[in-house]
Amino acid sequence: MIKSTLSVLAGLAAAIAIFLIGEQINHSLYPTPTGFDFSNTAAVKTFYDNQPLAYWLIALLVWAIGSFACGAIIKLISKSEKILLPLVAGGILTASGVANIFSLPQPMWFTVIGLLLFLPSVYLGFRLVGKNGLQAA
Repeated sequence: MIKSTLSVLAGLAAAIAIFLIGEQINHSLYPTPTGFDFSNTAAVKTFYDNQPLAYWLIALLVWAIGSFACGAIIKLISKSEKILLPLVAGGILTASGVANIFSLPQPMWFTVIGLLLFLPSVYLGFRLVGKNGLQAA
């Protein structure tokens, strides 16, 4: 039980780290203007409304990679086939995506794809690691 819990926590920590790194990369490619005030709701909406498609696609790619890594780490640490573990982690990541919807303006297509991305990506990472899939070095 402890090993399972720790595997989910480690997977989530890895996903969050990847999300943060990806966010930094995205913001270096598409920086906010100098002196930008994130407390100004209208300015924030305008900024995100004017982001190019690549900005949003990078964010989705980072979410998929982080979620996949989460599932892979869960499998590597837990050495379990319990489907509940990646489902819990995927559910938590999806909940974080819902929180993101309410904190930052984003296109509807991004919201839909993003929320549908977490569970399958975690599950895929979980399924592809192990006996017949990717192995730890």
